Amino acid sequence: MLFDFNVQTTIDKNYDFCIVGTGPAGITLARELSTSGKTILLLEAGGLNYSDESQDFYKCESVGHDGWPQYTRLRYFGGTSNHWSGRCRPFDSSDFDTQKINGLPGWPIQYSAVQPYLEEAMNILDLDIEQGFKPINKDLLKDHFSPDAFSKSPPTRFKGKYLSEIDAAKNIDCYYNATATDLTLDESHLTVTNIEISNYKNYKSTISANKFILCLGGIETPRFMLNCNNQIKAGIGNSNDMVGRCFMEHLNVPMGSFIYRNLDNTARMQFYTDDNFVSVINIGKSNVTLGIIKKVKSYGRTKAIKTFFKNLACKMEIEDKVQFISDFKCPGMGNIGTLIEQSPNLNSRVSLSKETDDFGLSRAKFDWQINDFDKKTIRETGMAMAKEFSSAGLGIVRLADFMLDKTLDIPFGHHNHHMGTTRMSENPKYGVVDKNSKVHELDNLYIAGSSVFSTGGACNPTMPIIQLCLRLAEHLKAKS
Repeated sequence: MLFDFNVQTTIDKNYDFCIVGTGPAGITLARELSTSGKTILLLEAGGLNYSDESQDFYKCESVGHDGWPQYTRLRYFGGTSNHWSGRCRPFDSSDFDTQKINGLPGWPIQYSAVQPYLEEAMNILDLDIEQGFKPINKDLLKDHFSPDAFSKSPPTRFKGKYLSEIDAAKNIDCYYNATATDLTLDESHLTVTNIEISNYKNYKSTISANKFILCLGGIETPRFMLNCNNQIKAGIGNSNDMVGRCFMEHLNVPMGSFIYRNLDNTARMQFYTDDNFVSVINIGKSNVTLGIIKKVKSYGRTKAIKTFFKNLACKMEIEDKVQFISDFKCPGMGNIGTLIEQSPNLNSRVSLSKETDDFGLSRAKFDWQINDFDKKTIRETGMAMAKEFSSAGLGIVRLADFMLDKTLDIPFGHHNHHMGTTRMSENPKYGVVDKNSKVHELDNLYIAGSSVFSTGGACNPTMPIIQLCLRLAEHLKAKS
């Protein structure tokens, strides 16, 4: 059932499971665990709809490359599924290779651990199981790239699809406007006994449960754990200083532009790096998209002025002379987009700011960085693509100057995929959770979502998130 914690503030149950967060991870776990007949407390910090009051708690201090984290997440029921695009691709078996990157091991599980949950995950995300994951273009590049195969969700909005089901569930109590503010450990500091929640009127309540699962996302999960520092100064689960480290995104790099040799060929093409190429060169994986610009696009409050200016520059054929003012491409030009795997990097991290929110919790300090391994991935992928595109007779690629000149900084953007900050590892020295998503040093605290990703591959994270949650739910039901 649904309860507004701003109104209904009395919670006097002891629950079997307490799940914090109602995004795809939290809702999937609640639905799956409810089939066991166990009692479930599902907590949502925001309301049932978007509000500026709730969204304000996502403000953070950004000290590295800015990925605009406060604007790329949504703090209300359904989480970021309320604005995701719907693109789905599962991990490949090679994503679970154990090769170390930057001195950090990969996944402690194999592809076989998540593969059995693919069909159920597709049902949850409203994907066509018979159609599966198919490429949109032919195999035109023969050496180091293959057509990228994916599927498109409508996209599934978890609020729209599952809100009434959660409300009707007899063994799920879902409280919204209920922000988790602290966890209490027993005397041994090995078991979580209670969770403290607060509403916007600063009324607090403490609830007990047998097991706790954090599903707050790649920034808020480590932020919450680090703020739980009343009993352990470094924060809960952070004895090895790994909570918040290894923040990964998928890199969107403006590699350059291209011209088709056949002007009638204006289809959008997507290619994925070949496993052998990635292994031999020792780089991360990449998706590279090539498409024709149909019209000039601008964003922000001055988008009308920007669009007028860009269109004028295109008509006058002086766009290359004004790139220093605004980087853009004209209609008819070929644009190269990327979704590039970022390697786990200890210096790319989420920590705590000195600034606090209205609950007195430290805001997140966001320090997104890339390293030499990532720069090598970007440049090697771009150069290989340019060569193969030309060799295949498709046209000519013009790479940006930074692709060839290593003294130049590489500009890169984000895809709103926050991963790796509570990474999965066999050895507690290299991560926060074990192969079953349990926090290494605690008996009953689990984490779900892309923050547990050991590596991020070059695919959108929603599909692997759901698969891992289904696996975790099965594990928890077996242990109950």
